[in-house]
Amino acid sequence: MREETPYAYDFLWKQLEKGFSEVRKKRYRILLEKFFNDEELKKRLQKKEDRKGRNYRGGMLEKTASVLSLALCTYDNYPELDIDLIITAIILNGFCSVYTKKECYEKIKDYPELVPFLFRKKRKKPILEVIVFDNLYKFDDKIYKQLKIKRGENDT
Repeated sequence: MREETPYAYDFLWKQLEKGFSEVRKKRYRILLEKFFNDEELKKRLQKKEDRKGRNYRGGMLEKTASVLSLALCTYDNYPELDIDLIITAIILNGFCSVYTKKECYEKIKDYPELVPFLFRKKRKKPILEVIVFDNLYKFDDKIYKQLKIKRGENDT
């Protein structure tokens, strides 16, 4: 079983920074900067495993970068999506994975439009961007699972 992401951490961080650079709404940029400027938090994310497949050091960072790339491709085909909202939610999902749910909620509670992305129980009605967000994660999980099988790494 793999112990660490096969990707260079610099490459994965560049992917997240690319996503961040696409965010145009100042309100979201200010929120994300708080996370990106916290070096201790970045170290914690870099060590975090993704419990849904990439269960190795750097797995959550790798997954965040992967889903972010899928989101940017989706936006190319559907420009009417609120991509700032989706990108912000994806990046926050990665960073919030190192917090408890309560700690994460405290960080984003002033952004009620982001809460439904990270807290399913807070969803009142589905909005298009939340549906896209959920399905990008499902799509990434399916691709990763099939690649593991193809590589002969089917250990879960």
